[in-house]
Amino acid sequence: MYKLTAEQNRFFAQIADLAFMNPFSIEREQADWQVLDLTPEAMNFADRLTLIEAKLEAQFQELQRQRSFNIGDYPGKTQENMRLAWLFYVFHSYRQPLNDHIKAQQQAGDKTVELPFARALISQFGQAGFTPPETAHYIALLFQVQRAFSFIDEAVSGDCPAIYELRMRLWNNIFTFNPAWYLNHLFERMEDFSLLLLGETGTGKSWVAKAVGCSGYIPFDLATRRFVESFTASFRAINLSEYSTSLLESELFGHKKGAFTGAIDNHPGLFAKCSRHGSVFIDEIGDVDIPVQVKLLNVIQDRVYSPVGSHEKHRFEGRVISATNRPIAQLLEQGLFRADLYYRLCSDVITLPSLRQRIRENPNELHSLIARLLNRVIPTPDQDLLSRIEGKIRTTVPSDYHWPGNVRELEQCIRRICLTGSYQAKPLATVAQDDVAVYRTGEGGYLSAQQLMQNYCRFLYGELGGFEAVARVAGVDRRTVKKYMDWDE
Repeated sequence: MYKLTAEQNRFFAQIADLAFMNPFSIEREQADWQVLDLTPEAMNFADRLTLIEAKLEAQFQELQRQRSFNIGDYPGKTQENMRLAWLFYVFHSYRQPLNDHIKAQQQAGDKTVELPFARALISQFGQAGFTPPETAHYIALLFQVQRAFSFIDEAVSGDCPAIYELRMRLWNNIFTFNPAWYLNHLFERMEDFSLLLLGETGTGKSWVAKAVGCSGYIPFDLATRRFVESFTASFRAINLSEYSTSLLESELFGHKKGAFTGAIDNHPGLFAKCSRHGSVFIDEIGDVDIPVQVKLLNVIQDRVYSPVGSHEKHRFEGRVISATNRPIAQLLEQGLFRADLYYRLCSDVITLPSLRQRIRENPNELHSLIARLLNRVIPTPDQDLLSRIEGKIRTTVPSDYHWPGNVRELEQCIRRICLTGSYQAKPLATVAQDDVAVYRTGEGGYLSAQQLMQNYCRFLYGELGGFEAVARVAGVDRRTVKKYMDWDE
């Protein structure tokens, strides 16, 4: 057995605490400063991490000079601390290669790609005294941690308290608030924990859902040096408002050949496409009719479903992520959403902040969002272009504008400025009560047929509370209603 000095014991215990601590939390920032033994100052996460990595490298190099590191050389609690500290050390040694592998897998799509540095990594684990099953498990965890950090950081940008809280909540949703529970008990049981995302339209619920859905635990196969499936295949999504009730069941549960007119072949639905390591994202769940809600409840509750036209029982083993921009409490109160389904969907409920809340909390939030969103339009925008677009937004959009379309509207605002050089901010149109005013714009002009149809659909939606009901009254299909409801022209 190898005995550490008191100073080494203290240092490696601190690193062990960092190992799976939420990187987006205040506690992590405080722990970083304790490890560095420095007074807190204005330094971002990346810079603190660089200092910690250098200090950790020096400590492990000192151990290696005395004898080769082997986890079996340390007893009891020291061994547990050294296990986590070594994992932290290895993870940060391979951070960039792991990130490169994420990009390679994204380019390859659903076909798994061999981990190019697998042989070296497996050898490193073996030399450190880890068994093959432990090695496979920890490689899977390291890749999961890198995916989760990258995807959350990409999906949720901003510098206001609401965004700090959102990032922290998403990390905890993936790894739980207690890393020891996750490591020892829950890493292969997360399908039991559903996630419901709430928030106004345009706040980024689909981006957040994908970040969580692509960050699940995926086992690593030592023999093939590949993960058992691609994270791109582990996330499956559906927007319920895109389908009529008659087609929706087929898209969710699949159908057998001949089940109905036009069913010329077997069709796998959403649940069939999801593996036991994956997640399904059910968007606009607040708009689905009660009969479909009942069938969804049965799948989520019993984990069994049957394709349309079949009595065969199929098992669903993935995780359920759902979202709605409608007020869920109101839907429950009005009987438009089943309480038993809600309680199956709400293991965790996360509400995404509106853009106006974010700007209210931090006026500089708009600048950082414009910079991030502009990157989606132009891969490498220069500072002059960024300044000109931001300047145009600030001169044409009132400072108290509510941004009813939230981040989605801001992105389209940027695109429109790129195309036309201007953006006219205006609230979503509403139906006027005056018989003449209903046909006029706020500037005294006349509404277009599209604007009239938009107002009519929104009026009906407020009265009837569902896309299907609006479609029946307006005499159009559900997708047309959804188009008018989302239209911001």
